[in-house]
Amino acid sequence: MQKFLLMLVVVFGLASIAQAQNSGSPAPEPSATAPVQPIAFNHKLHIQTAKMACNNCHEPRGDGSTLALPQAGKCMSCHTSVATDKPEIKRLAEAAKNEDPILWVRIYRVPSFVTFSHKTHSGNTCEECHGPVAERTTLAREKDTNMGSCIACHTAKGARTTCDTCHAIMSKNGHSPLEIDATVLAHLHIQARPSAPVSALNNGTRVGQLTSLASFLNAPML
Repeated sequence: MQKFLLMLVVVFGLASIAQAQNSGSPAPEPSATAPVQPIAFNHKLHIQTAKMACNNCHEPRGDGSTLALPQAGKCMSCHTSVATDKPEIKRLAEAAKNEDPILWVRIYRVPSFVTFSHKTHSGNTCEECHGPVAERTTLAREKDTNMGSCIACHTAKGARTTCDTCHAIMSKNGHSPLEIDATVLAHLHIQARPSAPVSALNNGTRVGQLTSLASFLNAPML
C-alpha cells in the first residue's frame, strides 16, 4: 500500500511539473509558411519590447468596420529617430518621402459574401482570430476563419447565428452568395448563371446549392 501511494505521489508530481513547464513555454510556431512581406516587420519585437498595442498600427477606418494596414508615414512617426540605420527603416523612409504604398500581403480574408466588422467584434481579443501575434516574428495563417469556426465561436459566446448575422448582403440585395462570388462557384463546380432573386429559386435548388456551399466552407447546415 505504501509503495502504491508513493507511486501516485511521483506520478502527480511529474504531471504538475510538466504542466508548470508547459504553462510558461512560448506559443508554438505556426505550421503554415509565412508569406514574404515587402517590409520585414517583427510583431514580437514591437509588442514585447516596444510595448505597442495592435491599434497603434491597425487604426479603425471609416465607421470602424475595417482596420488599416499601416503605411510608411505611420511607421516613420516613430522611426524618424528609432533604428534609422537599419536597411528596412531606410526603405520605409524612402517610401514615406515618395509617398509609395506598402503592398502588404494579406494573411486573412473573408469571402465577398460575408459581412464582417471589427467594430462589432471589439469585445474579443485579437488573438482569438489571429493567434498569438505577440509571439511571432513573422505571421502566417494559423486560425481557421471558415463558417464552421465562426458559428462555433458565436454559439460559445451566445451570439446570434442566423443567416443575416454574417450574410447581411443577401438580405440587402436579394441575391444568393452563390451568385455573387465567381471564385466560390468555380471551386464548387457550379455553373454560373444570371443573377436571380433568392425568392425565385425553388426550395430544392436552394437547399442543394447551400448544402454544397456549406460543405465547401466546412460548416454545419443551420
